[in-house]
Amino acid sequence: MIDVHAHMCWDSYEKDLDRIVARCKEELAGVIASSARYEEGLKVLALAEKYPGFIFPSIGYHPTEGDQPDKIMELIRDNANKIVSVGEAGLDYHWEKDQGKRKIQKETFSKFMELSISLNKPLVLHSWDAEREVFDIVKDSGIKAVFHCFSGKRDLAKEIISKGFYISISTMVLFSKNVRKVAKDIPTDRLLLETDSPFLSPDKDKDPRNYPWNIKLAAGKIAEIRGISKEEILRSAKENAVKVFDLKITQT
Repeated sequence: MIDVHAHMCWDSYEKDLDRIVARCKEELAGVIASSARYEEGLKVLALAEKYPGFIFPSIGYHPTEGDQPDKIMELIRDNANKIVSVGEAGLDYHWEKDQGKRKIQKETFSKFMELSISLNKPLVLHSWDAEREVFDIVKDSGIKAVFHCFSGKRDLAKEIISKGFYISISTMVLFSKNVRKVAKDIPTDRLLLETDSPFLSPDKDKDPRNYPWNIKLAAGKIAEIRGISKEEILRSAKENAVKVFDLKITQT
């Protein structure tokens, strides 16, 4: 099992990160440690160095919360041989309503897309309430792209798949009817699993933090929806993750 998108270096993990990674190693084959801010990018690189072959770094820029995009792009270039993908990067129209700032988001996103192309690295896409706009930008780019934490509509999901892109289903599938509808349609060879940890906890009352091993809960729900085994979902998602991100995992 592989969680393809977890913010392992988020502040709420700091006090017990080694314990969390140890639990992850008991239950998973690998975790892609994603970042969307400069300091977070530095931390995921250090974490991947500490846990080689298990933690894989991805460096990106959050469209509304990120800082220093040029500095982040320099960090990506300097560590191109260490990262497995560029991202997350993209557009966020959920939080940003100002048209002028949305234009700036598009300009910045285009730079990260061009960087992804130049480095021949997969691009992990943030597209909250901007799924159509993000798709229109990347659809003819020729890149290998992953729509992270996808929450768009079923019809758009089908278009995304038709272009050869991948869709990552998060633990939102446990509490979102729309995500369940999307998950039902995704071909197993285009499906990835993520938690977006520590966000999107499946049981916030019990524990406000989400954890990478909760992809098993998401896989179980998807399997239930599709009438197949959880093991099949987990196996396919793992194979897809290894293929998309060219992962060199050291444990099964």
